[in-house]
Amino acid sequence: MRRRSLLAGLAVSTAALAGCGGDSPSTVTPDPDDPVLFVVTNEQTVSATVQLTVARDDGSTVLDESVTLDAGAVREFDPGIDRPGTYELTAAIEDGLQRTITLNVEATDIRNGSNYEVILRDNSVQVTWDE
Repeated sequence: MRRRSLLAGLAVSTAALAGCGGDSPSTVTPDPDDPVLFVVTNEQTVSATVQLTVARDDGSTVLDESVTLDAGAVREFDPGIDRPGTYELTAAIEDGLQRTITLNVEATDIRNGSNYEVILRDNSVQVTWDE
């Protein structure tokens, strides 16, 4: 996505500095210009209301939003993820279609930004991601 080449170069050049202070092992400082995002795209021919929930494996919720999107509309959510770990993503369309998946968010996903796209279709909810 955006700034990936520059960030990849920075990651290689700063690898030798890992462990020299800064972030503790439990948190990672995300790039404020390229955070971990959840992008909801409505590819249906009608508007749709979706409930988007992202929770850590300890049960704490980092994102709990309901949004109505017109056909073809896109909406981004930044839950402020700063801890690597296992997350559960649930996207539920108001008509009953739902998708729940487990995401393994790594420190590099947080440092370099990563997008998870939730695609609402007439007969399904699809989730894709890039690293």
